[in-house]
Amino acid sequence: MGFLAGMVVLLFLAVGWLFYQHSEAQRDLGLDKIARRLGMNFRFGLPQELKDVLPRFRAIEKARESGGEFQAGINSITGTRRQRKVAFFDFQWVTVFYTRRRKMFGWGYEDHPHRRTHVRSAVAAEMGAAVQPVLIRPEGLIDKAMVLAGYDDIDFSSLPEFSSRFYVQSPDREAARRLVTPAVARFFLENVRGTVDFVGPWLLLHLDGKIQASRAESLIDLASRLADLVTREQTSAR
Repeated sequence: MGFLAGMVVLLFLAVGWLFYQHSEAQRDLGLDKIARRLGMNFRFGLPQELKDVLPRFRAIEKARESGGEFQAGINSITGTRRQRKVAFFDFQWVTVFYTRRRKMFGWGYEDHPHRRTHVRSAVAAEMGAAVQPVLIRPEGLIDKAMVLAGYDDIDFSSLPEFSSRFYVQSPDREAARRLVTPAVARFFLENVRGTVDFVGPWLLLHLDGKIQASRAESLIDLASRLADLVTREQTSAR
């Protein structure tokens, strides 16, 4: 009976692995098709200008701080959109945790390592103006609790709806207020459902997981539109 149960488990694992490989292959084909339709490159790597600033984005910084293996630029779509450099890509990192289990040979217990791979999708877009680091994301219950605990959330008294729906963090509060104009706030309210990191002349739009190929084009378009808007707003304010 135990042998039969083990075989059933192995069969389920094999089917799951085959399904995963098939879905990944389909996603790759979908991303390649989108890149061709947009006149962009698939798996050509990230532009050097983006590589230079990538470690400064908070999402990338947190992934690297996890202490595991880190890789960015996987399944990349790179090129120009609205005459701006853009890059869609996956990034991943590995974390390790340990559980106690009885030793297979001998007495006592031992720590058994478990590796978990985390994957996220992101789109970077180059702006025509450099800004100070600012992070903007939809405000959730955890953010509200963090604010109550004393963590900083920059509020905008003239933009109450934006302030109530988005968490804004920056080492330079005035820079954040210069970035979030009424037009930018309206764009976030109407379009943005993920986190946006601004660092220098680049913005990084990223989600909590790996997205389907069918959504890649819309995210590329969204990031390029936001880069256009911020460029116009920052240029006109000078």
